[in-house]
Amino acid sequence: MRQLLILFIGFLAISFNLNAQSCNPFFNYTEGTMVELTHYNAKGKEETTQKMTIKSVSNTASGQVMIADITISDKKDEEVYANEVELACENGVFKMDMSSFIPPTAQATGMEDVKIVFEGDYMSFPSNLSVGSSLDDVNFVMKMESENPALAAVMGKGTTTSITNRKVVSKESLTTPAGTFDCYKITYDSRIETQIMGLKKVFETSTVEWISEGVGIVKTESYDKKGKLDYYTELTAFHNQ
Repeated sequence: MRQLLILFIGFLAISFNLNAQSCNPFFNYTEGTMVELTHYNAKGKEETTQKMTIKSVSNTASGQVMIADITISDKKDEEVYANEVELACENGVFKMDMSSFIPPTAQATGMEDVKIVFEGDYMSFPSNLSVGSSLDDVNFVMKMESENPALAAVMGKGTTTSITNRKVVSKESLTTPAGTFDCYKITYDSRIETQIMGLKKVFETSTVEWISEGVGIVKTESYDKKGKLDYYTELTAFHNQ
């Protein structure tokens, strides 16, 4: 389960970095843009590397649609996930359909006969961030389904995630291996509830993110409910043609 959650966190981090040129200034990407995010544990040891490359950008009546390739590799540089996703920006707001970042089968978990289904809200990101502003909450459910009754019973009701209290708290400069960026600092709380084999587990975290205009997410830090750092993700490479 922890590996599946780490993969999901990777999808979420990348997705915040995907948006449309001239539709949202924080994500001013073009064809060929490459973003690399590296995920570390609390001790600073690398766990996964996530790369996104923009393949195409198309204009729509209300914004733009982008097609991107996403890959995630483990600390041995072995690919554990690859997918092509479509992302949309409408009227200056990036609306991320979280199901685009869930593989059609659970191959990443070694269960090829299991289908992963997503139900829930879009993750939205406006173009006019300002210190003191609040962002929309997000609620979604990720289910693992199988036609095998025994497997279906084991997998239970899936994973429910609620992201709340999204706030822009300050503006500051931040340096990562990719460079130094002027960023907005955003905080939010997450509650992840799983039910497997009748057993309920709840994970509560708080997150701090730094977002920079023209770049997207520069760094993310996640803390457990006791306030202890659990992991962090930072921008390690960025190329915008």
